[in-house]
Amino acid sequence: MKLNFLGPTDPDKSYNVSSDRSVNFYPRLHKEGGKAVVTLCGTPGTELFSTIGSTPIRGMHPFNNLLYAVAGGSLYSVDTDGSVSSALGTLFTSSGRVSMKNNGLAVSGVGGDQLAISDGVGTYIYDVTAGTFTAITNPCDMLAYIDGYFVGVVPDSMSYNVSDLYDGTNWNVLATSPVSATPDLLMAVENLHQQLWLIKQTSTEVWYNAGISTSVGSPFLRIYGAVIDYGTNAPWTVARGDNSMFFLAWQRSGDSSEMVGIVRVKGYTPEIISPPSINYRINRMTTYSDAFGYCYAEDGHTFYVITFPAGDATFVYDATTQMWHERSTYKEPYAVGRHVSNCYAFFAGKHLVGDYQTGNIYSMASSIYEDNGEPIVSVRQGGVVFDPQSLDNVFVNRFILDTESGVGDLGELTQTGLDPKASLSFSDDGGHTWTGEYQASLGKIGEYGKVLYWNQLGYTKRGRVFRVTVSDPVKKILVGAYAEVSQ
Repeated sequence: MKLNFLGPTDPDKSYNVSSDRSVNFYPRLHKEGGKAVVTLCGTPGTELFSTIGSTPIRGMHPFNNLLYAVAGGSLYSVDTDGSVSSALGTLFTSSGRVSMKNNGLAVSGVGGDQLAISDGVGTYIYDVTAGTFTAITNPCDMLAYIDGYFVGVVPDSMSYNVSDLYDGTNWNVLATSPVSATPDLLMAVENLHQQLWLIKQTSTEVWYNAGISTSVGSPFLRIYGAVIDYGTNAPWTVARGDNSMFFLAWQRSGDSSEMVGIVRVKGYTPEIISPPSINYRINRMTTYSDAFGYCYAEDGHTFYVITFPAGDATFVYDATTQMWHERSTYKEPYAVGRHVSNCYAFFAGKHLVGDYQTGNIYSMASSIYEDNGEPIVSVRQGGVVFDPQSLDNVFVNRFILDTESGVGDLGELTQTGLDPKASLSFSDDGGHTWTGEYQASLGKIGEYGKVLYWNQLGYTKRGRVFRVTVSDPVKKILVGAYAEVSQ
């Protein structure tokens, strides 16, 4: 019989009900009538693009045909070949996340040639034409760019500041405005659909450019009625992608609020997109404030990647399939932790991520099958195989795995004679304990008709969960799973 084995990460609060997990596998959907409606593909790997010292990459931003990156307490530029400049300027801080925006290259009086950086302590302007680095006495927690202006969140307040038009070195003290429809603090700003979204702790307000001069006040005014009862206490989770905005949300309810999950905003309508299983795991974490997210698109899929450093976990939402999976950089087999990425930028035709532990910047792509030389351990735990009528004994005579086999020659690492393996283990207590691993060959190069199967797997009384693991550096595609069972 065909098993309900492939799918997203969606474990129940009790593993005895469901222990479905996809770690370093993501689901793809196919048309009805084909061999499979859902398949699983291996997540992207990484290879070294550039190195900036030994401290973590705090933020990256492409501008003026260069990638600008903050590592430690300094700003650097990186060329398309990965070569790194000397330090372009020094920040007041040497750790923590940074926000980076630009106001365009100056052409016919439009654009300012400026890169703005904020770290919560200061705001810094690097002029890409003059090569000057200026520290501004105007601390901002986060920056946005809209209509020629930099907009910055004033720390621990309900207000934002606005720079002069195409000039981030000047911030008129009058060009500020309270965001006061609700009495909670302003946490993040974003430009979505050419409107200024001001995201507070428990609410969000949408403002528009009213054309007011910064010499007399803020250019922006709130759109009447555009107040949404979702906000965030994790401002770095705010990310824009797929014509939408995503963030970890708190919902206002009377005079209180609670964390309700990850929200996607399309138009003015928020939608909770995280299932109860992921919300349950997030709720068990000790802190959310360090969480961050970013969006990117590859192979026809748009992904929202959210990482919880203190919780040591990375969850990924595929906006194309509306399914979730997990990503984990190698620690040890079956030790699922967070992904290596600390920030993201698209530059030189590459998806680049900064390392959260070192000064490395990696190129991330689905055609790379290792993480900077370390294995990517891809794991799929499927649904429970059981007798739905009476929970009688079920004998499993054979487990069959349908994969794309014979592809050992693909990827950045080519090994002649490579014989990649898939490992099978199973649990008869709902995923609490597991058997040892039983390996089968995925097929050497050219063995495209290889079928994986495991025989004489005993019996289960209350139900069996199968787990398949693949860690060799090859293309990973799971097409389906089948079992020969008897009562």
